[in-house]
Amino acid sequence: MMERSEPYLYYIVDEIEKRGMPTEIALLPFVESAMNPKALSSAKAAGLWQFIPSTGKVYNLSQNWWVDNRRDVVKSTQAALDYLQKIYEMHDRDWFLALASYNWGEGAVTRAVKKNQAKGLPAGYLDLKMPTETRHYVPKLIALKHLIQHADELGLALPDLPNRPYFAVIEKTRPIDLKLAAKFAGMSVEEFIALNPAHNRPVISASKNNQIKLPADRVDDFLAAIERHSEENRIFATWQPHTLTASETLASVASRGGVSELELRRANSLGARQRILPGTRILAPQKAVTDESSVENFVAPRVYEQVSRAPLYYKVRKRDSLASIARRYRTSEATLASLNDLGKGIRAGMRLLVRRGGTQTMLTDENGRQRVVATSSPARSKNKIAAKKRGSGHASALASEKGPPPAKPAAQDDAGGNPEFAAKVRPVSLHPKAGIKRRNPPT
Repeated sequence: MMERSEPYLYYIVDEIEKRGMPTEIALLPFVESAMNPKALSSAKAAGLWQFIPSTGKVYNLSQNWWVDNRRDVVKSTQAALDYLQKIYEMHDRDWFLALASYNWGEGAVTRAVKKNQAKGLPAGYLDLKMPTETRHYVPKLIALKHLIQHADELGLALPDLPNRPYFAVIEKTRPIDLKLAAKFAGMSVEEFIALNPAHNRPVISASKNNQIKLPADRVDDFLAAIERHSEENRIFATWQPHTLTASETLASVASRGGVSELELRRANSLGARQRILPGTRILAPQKAVTDESSVENFVAPRVYEQVSRAPLYYKVRKRDSLASIARRYRTSEATLASLNDLGKGIRAGMRLLVRRGGTQTMLTDENGRQRVVATSSPARSKNKIAAKKRGSGHASALASEKGPPPAKPAAQDDAGGNPEFAAKVRPVSLHPKAGIKRRNPPT
């Protein structure tokens, strides 16, 4: 964990000291996420500071298809410290109660405090009835502090951390492929993502999160590579919006863009088994791009897919009636009677077909809303409905149903223009802190 913390710890400690907060707060991400900015809990808490989605939104941590700023080291640290200061003041400047609130929830701690006060009981951290995890939360933090302070006495070998800023922040005004940014910085993609874990896509949109974090000693090389690339009039963002035509598949689009189908699916959050149809609009790498800024207007994929629907059966129970079953499945008695050739009514133990199997064309729009735009069911036998026969020997009617709108070929873009990659370097100043070993910079 200590080695994993090297890129982040200086920034966190420095921000805490600027606010006059206890330095021990810098160890909170060790307890929360094991200092892993990509950590995700079962409760959907994410990042170093483990913000749940709702609290993240309160503190302006964007969470969308493009980015999850709960994983952004700078933005999430600022939000976490803001939140901690708020709950510290809320609990009469008691850090133990503030930390309990961070773990358990400010409402839960407030209710526990009021409950004790109503009974005339003390209402400190040790006096409240709370979950075991919260009860152990502050002791874990204190124990970690003592382990670091007394590492030599305890025979613990902690890594030496250099006494200088690890990263700097680049503020950019144009989109750039993530792999290209990593290449310009002389980093592997994995190393780049470790410093920029908020970005979800293979292209970094300037309007969604305009910051890139780079090792401080790589900034000059990065800016020089940007300038050369711009002077050569080359493309910065090859991943652009593309609409699948009737003659295309994900595999063919991926091959043309020089990536695997799996990489293309992952880039667009498409499952390996999703049957994607023409008309779907995705991000895809292009060999030629005329307007790189087009990607800035892309909110999320618009996906048409074919979904198979299995037949639905119901086993009749005592006291069931055709009317009660129809109400349960939001259908009509006439439909149930027709599907099952009911002549003499129903009886307990009978297996009723409630809905035929078939296929649907499902549209998922840019906002994640889903609706069925076409349905196809196998033809029904005239004499007897049998699951074995339904759907066999019949061509799918999907092609004749109303499907997605005709797809237009996506424009194949050319590199054009030479917009300046406006970059601003903001060094992150960090200071040595007590209890943490650091190497002094060379003199």
